[in-house]
Amino acid sequence: MRFSRLLLIVALTLPVGACLTAEEQARETAASDDAACRDTGTKPGTPAYAKCREDMSNRRHMSQMAARIGMQNQMWSLQGR
Repeated sequence: MRFSRLLLIVALTLPVGACLTAEEQARETAASDDAACRDTGTKPGTPAYAKCREDMSNRRHMSQMAARIGMQNQMWSLQGR
C-alpha cells in the first residue's frame, strides 16, 4: 500500500518537476515525504519518522537509478540495430 502511494506521488510530481527550480523541487519533495510519513502515523522528531523519511529518500534514489539504467539499456538496444 505504501509503495503504491509513493508511486502515485512520484507520478503526480513528475510533470510539475520540469517547471521547478532545484530548490523548489527539493521543497516539494520534502513536503511530499513529510505528508506521506505523517499519513503513516509517525510524528516529526521521532525515530520512526526519521526512518520513514530515510526510507522515502532511499526509494526515490533507487527509482531514479532504475530509470537511468532503463534509459541506458534503451539507448544501447537502439545502437545495436
